[in-house]
Amino acid sequence: MKEIRVGIIGTGMVSHQHMQRYKNIPNVKVVAACDIDRTKLDAWCDRYGVKNSYTDFHELLNQDDIDAVDVCLHNNLHVPMSIAVMKAGKNCYCEKPMAGSYTDAKLLYDASKALGRELSIHLDFLFQPASRIARQMIDKGELGRIYHARSVGYRRRMRPGLDISGQDTFSPNFITSKWAGHGAVYDMGVYHISQLLYIMGIPKLDRVSGATYQEVDVNPELLKDRTFEVEELGVGFAKYENGLTLDIIESWAINMDDFGMGFVVGSKGGLRLCKNADLKYMSILNGRTIETDMRIGENEAIERIINPDLHYNENDQTHWIAYLSGQIPERIDTSWLALQTMLVSEGIFLSGKLNREVTADEIDALSESNAVRRQETPFGVIDFEF
Repeated sequence: MKEIRVGIIGTGMVSHQHMQRYKNIPNVKVVAACDIDRTKLDAWCDRYGVKNSYTDFHELLNQDDIDAVDVCLHNNLHVPMSIAVMKAGKNCYCEKPMAGSYTDAKLLYDASKALGRELSIHLDFLFQPASRIARQMIDKGELGRIYHARSVGYRRRMRPGLDISGQDTFSPNFITSKWAGHGAVYDMGVYHISQLLYIMGIPKLDRVSGATYQEVDVNPELLKDRTFEVEELGVGFAKYENGLTLDIIESWAINMDDFGMGFVVGSKGGLRLCKNADLKYMSILNGRTIETDMRIGENEAIERIINPDLHYNENDQTHWIAYLSGQIPERIDTSWLALQTMLVSEGIFLSGKLNREVTADEIDALSESNAVRRQETPFGVIDFEF
């Protein structure tokens, strides 16, 4: 089994989540880390036993024994850093969302193809067994003609860095337009939207209408050392090829009770995505309406006995490493799916800005880059070239 040696850039909150998974992948070794905050970096390396540490990412990229790099930075740094990683000849795994705008995401996707490097984006919900089973059912025609789906994400009052317990774990940059770009739609919506698009076979977008909001009061005490510049609620209605529609609602904060969960409906049946990562199937049998609990967890355990390779779909990091090490012959193209997720997300923002519906072609033409091109650090200024 080939060992994959990984470097991590960014040692903030999300890097710890990634490390917990790497610890459970036998052929991964994290050999280097980089962060512009030396104190935070040293504490991180001590915690995980990583010997090579850098405050300048160029030095990490010059380390010859690194096969791949995991980018754990703010949204608007994803593109400049990921392109730098691939230009250095390394494969790249990047935290979601893919970028801070559709045009930046497209630039990153095109760069991966031009440079011949593997690019994977953290889209974790794709690897839930429920997503795979739902996709299989649709591909086999068990739901009939798919005509509508709903992408749902709900928090009543949990804005990162404002209303979430332990907000100090969130950098103030998390909710700024400069570094994050957007809020709820990028933070959690990316998971739900990409999951629905994957289940439906990644249909081609036609047009989008939508709006975003920042309306729920914030205690002024929570804003003493930070500014809240991104949306807490995003809503959208997207039209895809063949008459398929998708409605989207993603909330960090709203004065309302639970929205329910996402679903996909077809002419012969429908699937509800349940809170426990299960599925509920609904249809008509012999003239009678029926509902069936798919018991995904129980069936997954049996399927893994029959097909041990399902282990490689446990999560996106396991899947990516298995592909890089040759344990599986192909992988889910998360970068393409992330790009299509960015397209509909950008449509929501542009529609709200223009106060009208926008087409996919307009989104492509009107999207503007907000990727960071110059960054001031304690050791000097970084000018990103991309």
